[in-house]
Amino acid sequence: MLSTYRFRLIAYTVLLVAFLTITLVYTYIYSRNVILEEAENSVTNTASLLNGNIEMEEKELLHYTEIVRDDLRIKEYVFMIVKVGTDGEALASLYERHYGWLPVKRHIVLGDNGRTLLGSEHQDLARALVNHMEVSGKQIFYMQSGKGLEMITWAPISYQGTRLGVVALTHVIDNVWLKKHQQYSGGYLFVENDSVILLSTLPGAESQKFELNDGLLEVNKETYQIRPIVLSSSDERIAHLWYGVSMRDLLAKLERHSRIVLLLTLSGAFAILWMGLIIVRNFNRPLTELIHITRAVANGNLPVMNQTQEKNEIGILSNQFAEMLQALREKQEEIDRIHQELEESAITDSLTKLHNRRYLQDIFPRLLAQAQRDHLFLSGILLDLDHFKQINDRHGHLGGDQCLTHLSKLLKETSRANDYVFRIGGEEFLILSINDSHEGSRLLAEKIRSTLEQHPVAFKDTIIPLTASIGVSHGDTSLPPDESLTNLLYNADKALYQAKTKGRNQVRMYIQMDELEQSAWDYGS
Repeated sequence: MLSTYRFRLIAYTVLLVAFLTITLVYTYIYSRNVILEEAENSVTNTASLLNGNIEMEEKELLHYTEIVRDDLRIKEYVFMIVKVGTDGEALASLYERHYGWLPVKRHIVLGDNGRTLLGSEHQDLARALVNHMEVSGKQIFYMQSGKGLEMITWAPISYQGTRLGVVALTHVIDNVWLKKHQQYSGGYLFVENDSVILLSTLPGAESQKFELNDGLLEVNKETYQIRPIVLSSSDERIAHLWYGVSMRDLLAKLERHSRIVLLLTLSGAFAILWMGLIIVRNFNRPLTELIHITRAVANGNLPVMNQTQEKNEIGILSNQFAEMLQALREKQEEIDRIHQELEESAITDSLTKLHNRRYLQDIFPRLLAQAQRDHLFLSGILLDLDHFKQINDRHGHLGGDQCLTHLSKLLKETSRANDYVFRIGGEEFLILSINDSHEGSRLLAEKIRSTLEQHPVAFKDTIIPLTASIGVSHGDTSLPPDESLTNLLYNADKALYQAKTKGRNQVRMYIQMDELEQSAWDYGS
């Protein structure tokens, strides 16, 4: 009886049901003990994340402040007001033109004598700034105002070695700010001062008492786990920021999780029993496995099938089927390898093994999107070997090919790992490079030019010197990819043509400014 498929299937099904039931029951009991602890850790971690977000906002606001402080035009206008005695209208106009876009609530510029040079309508901010600087040199602090809890960063302004005053910018922590940060925290935010809730994302919590008992807060007969959010201020007189989660929500999650685990336990046990009976009724597992594998093969899949040690008819059939699957997998791997080689050859230049123009059309939209997303420059460095026709005439096409492969090797070695190098025709090559400034692409182009000049080609006991003319332009992220690529190649070609007409072996950079096309910089050896 033990050798029959029916008995084996019944025994395996019972064992599997027992194992699943024990596992899920243990999971149910264990999860009840863990979920509250995990919820408490989650509250603490979320508060830490909010702390990190606030620190980033503080650093961002301080960065904006230092940008305004370091602007030479701002310094000159402040100097004129402080030393010459001009009015602040020109300074206000300059700020609005150049920095009115900054995501700040208020701005102010104070002279060293306490005089308000910009933002005279913010006298409360001026007083708070003066009072803070008298007791602390910290460039980030908070104040409580009618707009809410304000984050303030300041930086000193100096011109030609003379300190003129300070500039300060503010963010405000109000109901809008609280609701924005609540979206990803999943709990509630509270602004508290003197044990009274001033602002909160919890409806009806404002003006309620704020009294903690072992990290718990009771508001409107509900209990919340509370964690502090640290602000860059040691002044205990200003408001404090807190993060909390409803205990009722936590208990509801626990109850919901418990029901799900119990439901999974019952459903799993029932499903296994039901399927076991179906399999037994259909007589045996091996035939069912063969059916499933046959269907998988018909759907285009080639699953792994282990051979069996059983010597009955079904075992022999299963082993033959497994051998057939292995042979099919080997053939499929060979087909995939050949297909991959064909795909690579379709986008690769056969001589230089660089990317070809077809791959340029494929990769350019992704690089343009990356540059647009990260606010970087997508540069096109167009390179053309000087006097290549003379090299072909003098050394033959084999010599010319040797020069091209030599150049392609230097381009790979000189460019960075994230640059893309293309051969787009004849002796013409293109490098796509993403940089944080125009200067980066210029330096890379100059490095390529210099390296090529210093490394001639050895061909049949002959040294062939090589130089290149290089044109550089940048992709316009405001255009669609096809238009941007056409524009980039057109402008790079114009810069390349200028490099050739100016004597070759040099780099020319093309930049479009104020709708007037011009070569902004000229570089070359």
